[in-house]
Amino acid sequence: MTYDALVIGAGIAGLSTLWRLQKLGLKRVGLVEQFSLGHDRGSSHGTSRVTRSAYVDAHYVRLMQRAHRESWPELEAESGRRLIHRCDGAIFGPPEGNYAKYVAALDVVRREVEVDVEELSPQQARERFPLHTFPDASGVLHDRTAGLVAADDSTAALARLARKGGADILENTAVLAIEPGSSPIRVQTSTGPIFTHRLVVTAGPWVGKLFPDLAPKVVCVLQTVGFFELDAPPQHVQLGSFPVWYHLGAGENGEVYGLPEYGRKGIKAARYRIVGADDPDAPLPDPAADLADIRQFIGRHIRPEITALAGHEFCRFSATVDEHFRLEHHADNARIVIGSGFSGHGFKFGPLLGRILAEMVTEGSTSIPEFESARHLFHSGSA
Repeated sequence: MTYDALVIGAGIAGLSTLWRLQKLGLKRVGLVEQFSLGHDRGSSHGTSRVTRSAYVDAHYVRLMQRAHRESWPELEAESGRRLIHRCDGAIFGPPEGNYAKYVAALDVVRREVEVDVEELSPQQARERFPLHTFPDASGVLHDRTAGLVAADDSTAALARLARKGGADILENTAVLAIEPGSSPIRVQTSTGPIFTHRLVVTAGPWVGKLFPDLAPKVVCVLQTVGFFELDAPPQHVQLGSFPVWYHLGAGENGEVYGLPEYGRKGIKAARYRIVGADDPDAPLPDPAADLADIRQFIGRHIRPEITALAGHEFCRFSATVDEHFRLEHHADNARIVIGSGFSGHGFKFGPLLGRILAEMVTEGSTSIPEFESARHLFHSGSA
């Protein structure tokens, strides 16, 4: 059988693309994943992710409005599952960081649509979020559109919907080579060749191995995530009380983020890192130094003391130097679209990314004006 469309990679972007391809009316669709669904080798696993409107660039603020307004509610309605849990957001940082850029981006979008984000003084923020100290904050953005995304639930819901619609999901099937010049497109896998009329590649940190020309532009980054128990009543660190937060520090690797306890013990926290290339197939390192760094940060910015390290996990994602996504047609074949470089902040856009990629591979352009007006930002043109 030759597929109408095939997707490579079963992270949030790949599964969302598969779902959208079916909604566009394609009958013979499939997905190839080198590991099992829900594996922990990439960046879509785990219990929780952050969503928010506050962003460093106005284009992303606009896209998040559409994702919050349409894409996530549509997925929740079709899956019958609640996937985004409302949770206030606190975005803050020192004057020398990117805080001022976040404020400016929101001001631009506020001229077009209402965005429910309020700027607070550090003292007002301490009253609003009593477990946080905001010691170096020049201001705090209280993002009432923010929330916690149930990550594992979201990918599982997309897989169920795709299978219900008749999609083939081929697990534990590695892609060895792609022949963009063949018609139909030939994808050589560990279980034999697969043929398809259209191809979407969302291979995460492995994209540079499938397309060597992208390797210098889209690198693999490894991030350590810690889960910490605090000396506080359980209800104070859970949804409804504890915010999702993002500290916009200065310099490379200066940003740190966190989430309430959800689905497992401990609040979640990690240093957002895009500097330092990694091999996606390399052994995982000792996390001790990274966890000590995160523990030290929490000790300065959150009042209750840490009583225990509840666990950790690793996150490997593809990143670009400018942290903008890459959403582009292959230089030699417009029937191949590549989605990569989601730089650790792509999960919150998941269903919207799926719509963008599915429409790009079927129509060439999309029905999303917020994306079309910013195609230059996403390197969309040729890989």
